[in-house]
Amino acid sequence: MAKRWTAPAPGPIEQWILDDVEVPAPGPGEVTVRVHAAGINPADAKHVAQARPGAQFPVPIGYELSGEVTAVGPDSVGGSGDLSVGDEVVVFRVQGAYATEITVPARDVFAKPTSLSHAQAANLLLAGTTAAEMIQVTRVADGDTVLLHAASGAVGVSLLQQARALGVRVIGTVGPDADDSAERVRQYGGIPVAYGEGLRERVEAAAEGAPIVA
Repeated sequence: MAKRWTAPAPGPIEQWILDDVEVPAPGPGEVTVRVHAAGINPADAKHVAQARPGAQFPVPIGYELSGEVTAVGPDSVGGSGDLSVGDEVVVFRVQGAYATEITVPARDVFAKPTSLSHAQAANLLLAGTTAAEMIQVTRVADGDTVLLHAASGAVGVSLLQQARALGVRVIGTVGPDADDSAERVRQYGGIPVAYGEGLRERVEAAAEGAPIVA
């Protein structure tokens, strides 16, 4: 038996319940993972706060996690390659990551970066893939300058790192009195500018004459 957080009906997180659930043995193309840490994202609560078309309750909570493979089904290959019992992995995008153990499609399982703890890795992919999609959709490239709002948040920090690897310069907005946020933007290679009156002028100054392409 495993423990799993579930939303029994649309509503706030206070009504979520911790259930005892059976964890099915992995079938073809599946693996079972013992959860060491679950990623916590605003979407976890937003998607069950009210009834939505097609939503069927109860809904298991959580989209991403970091953990250890405990069983591998036949013909199961992970998103980053072969999987074995004992492998440390990250899992995304699934439903029910707020659990002690879960069986998931192997394609959603990836090797955990060895430099990260489970707590650090658990929130890696939802923000990371969102940032990657932003870069892909805008088609930015080496030498470009872009403006990123809310640059010190989870998606922003991931985008800053991905953009730097591509040679893209990022001007990132932060709160007018948010010194910690500004320092975080600098830490990951961005140029912080404060929200508020005169924002356009500050952004143009930071761009140093370069066109802002996105």
